[in-house]
Amino acid sequence: MLERITELTFTELVVFSLVLNLIFYGVSIGLYTLANRFIKGEYIQDVKQEITKGDILLSLFVLVCNASVLVLGVWFYNLGYIKVVENSTMLIILLQTLALVIGMDFLMYVFHRIAHIPWFYSLVHLRHHQHTSVNPISLFVLHPIEAIGFGLLFTLLLYLFTFDTLAIALYLIINLIWGTIGHIDKDVFKNTVFERITRDILCLTVFHNIHHQDPNCNYGFYTLLWDKCFKTYRKL
Repeated sequence: MLERITELTFTELVVFSLVLNLIFYGVSIGLYTLANRFIKGEYIQDVKQEITKGDILLSLFVLVCNASVLVLGVWFYNLGYIKVVENSTMLIILLQTLALVIGMDFLMYVFHRIAHIPWFYSLVHLRHHQHTSVNPISLFVLHPIEAIGFGLLFTLLLYLFTFDTLAIALYLIINLIWGTIGHIDKDVFKNTVFERITRDILCLTVFHNIHHQDPNCNYGFYTLLWDKCFKTYRKL
């Protein structure tokens, strides 16, 4: 699969990247819709976040930004700056996936804290926080600088360390699912076995909804580790 991607012409690579990100977009909206329709749970926010034409256009432009990062990553790979391996054992793949989750969890926490510095917040991150509640496309309503910044953090990890292609793919799937979970406006895990096991470890739905209500807490993405370490964690 990797060889096929690297052999694509520039135009073919751009089209492939756009289609892939459009699929991610559709999957995220689909997961949100299914969770709201079929999973019982209390709504976290009283007010529904309206879907506006401006938000739709911005979210689609963010897809273009994400696609651009993928094209850049393939270019770096072709130049030899990024190295990957294939056919690792399942244990190695799982450990690498965990390493990517933990590494990106820390980098994105730091980037998120920087995004809340007043001048950066008003210039860039405020756009995302205009959604005081959340809707199916809130995950993608970002300033382009922020969207590219998150992508470049992932590119940086791939530059610094070598990962298996399957570990990279698994991480991207986890990232999409967890981003969607954070932007569901219903407490879909309440009183479940999963919540009881992971509520002191993972960032679940309520966690990020609190951040949209109170921008001064809950900056993490996957785990509560960094918020607890730096005392920025807040429960409902």
